[in-house]
Amino acid sequence: MKFQLISLRDANQNFSRLIASVERGEAFCITRRGQEVARLTPLPPSAPMEKSPGMQDPLPTEIAMLHASLAERVRQLEARLDKISTALSPTDKR
Repeated sequence: MKFQLISLRDANQNFSRLIASVERGEAFCITRRGQEVARLTPLPPSAPMEKSPGMQDPLPTEIAMLHASLAERVRQLEARLDKISTALSPTDKR
């Protein structure tokens, strides 16, 4: 695999673009002061994701709480949208 050299500074400033390039199959060698410090390559198609050390699966209760919170926020936004559309009667639209 051929690696494109990129400085750590450039990698930090363009991280989203760098990841998009990797998703398209490109590979990068990240350097600091001219020395290779990391390589960023696409994963093989069948590679399973591994958790970082110390990373835990979310607890079911945490997921349920997050879902409830998001559902409540959607309800609030829908209520605001209803008020706005009610306030704009067809005669008010210009």
